[in-house]
Amino acid sequence: MLLAERANAKRFGMLFVARSPHTHWTLRTLLATTHIPLRQVADTLTPTLLTAKLNLLVECLHQDFGISTPRIAIAGLNPHSGEQGQLGREEVDWLIPWMQAMRDRLPAVQLEGPIPPDTLWVKPGQAWYGSQSRVYGANPADAYLALYHDQGLIPVKLMAFDRAVNTTIGLPFIRTSPDHGTAFDIAGKNLADATSMKAALQLAAELAQQKQIIQDTIVY
Repeated sequence: MLLAERANAKRFGMLFVARSPHTHWTLRTLLATTHIPLRQVADTLTPTLLTAKLNLLVECLHQDFGISTPRIAIAGLNPHSGEQGQLGREEVDWLIPWMQAMRDRLPAVQLEGPIPPDTLWVKPGQAWYGSQSRVYGANPADAYLALYHDQGLIPVKLMAFDRAVNTTIGLPFIRTSPDHGTAFDIAGKNLADATSMKAALQLAAELAQQKQIIQDTIVY
């Protein structure tokens, strides 16, 4: 947020990117809300907020990863995505109508959901750990939009704690970092694992290369 304020960026988001060492499939997860108390999530989520996050994610997939017609899976908020309103009204009252409006507005984007949060991560898990044939069978999305912090980060860190990258999208410059903290408890003990830091540097280089490709194709 500090970098966004300094850069005067009005739209920004926390995207986690990780490449599977087993299948080389890339997991991309954007958080709709980040570091707020869980009791505030339902009130913070609005169609306006999700529209801004979705537009930002689509632009990122296009410009930073070269995916012009992405498939994006969006999580439900409540258990079983509300069970038609029996376990929460957010999906019925506004999330499902919002998704239909976005499908009409973004015909080149395939939106899936709202997918129940407990099954959203089955296909990514198969794509991350499975054989190449199972990856095709799993048919994972190009990106996943999680509605709150732990909904997105528990599966990301379960699969890719030592190699996921935290990148801020929407800034006028590239910013990447490891997906975990500074681990002061093991400082000076020669126990640190640099895999995530290496992945952050590699992703920064790849994003810079992609931006250069886009710039080279612009006709002035």
